[in-house]
Amino acid sequence: MFDAVDPIGMLIPSADEARTIECPGCTTAFTPQRLNQSYCSRACQKNASRGNRSFENRERSRRHYERAQRLAEMVYSAPPQERLGVMKHILEFIPYDAGLRNILTDPDIHMQPPRADGRMNIAKAANAYTKKFYGLSIKRYMAAVRSGNEPEGIPLSS
Repeated sequence: MFDAVDPIGMLIPSADEARTIECPGCTTAFTPQRLNQSYCSRACQKNASRGNRSFENRERSRRHYERAQRLAEMVYSAPPQERLGVMKHILEFIPYDAGLRNILTDPDIHMQPPRADGRMNIAKAANAYTKKFYGLSIKRYMAAVRSGNEPEGIPLSS
């Protein structure tokens, strides 16, 4: 036989029977509004179902900044007369590599103070390169390249 009462949506009958429980997501004590409510809020329930992302975020961030450092080392480990060619080669991957685009436009990397030896980080170096040879910031250069319009610039001999 079908029961007309939906136990999922049943409200707690009276304040006398109200109970305080601890939210399994944030360990805050709260009074549930329904019999089957176990989280203090919908946001807490969503966060609990997603799991703890802090480790994943730290790992992603670590890889991001390590790659930025390796790209800068790639440019500056080349002889000075070949560095522009190395930068050009790196920028050729902009249409295909979202990680590279994120590195080159990362505001935290752009805001880093200059190094003691005068070398720029990869984001600043790419921005200086595109401004010098194309008259565009790195963001505008990327937008032009991704739209399929190769910006006109000063040709480099390879």
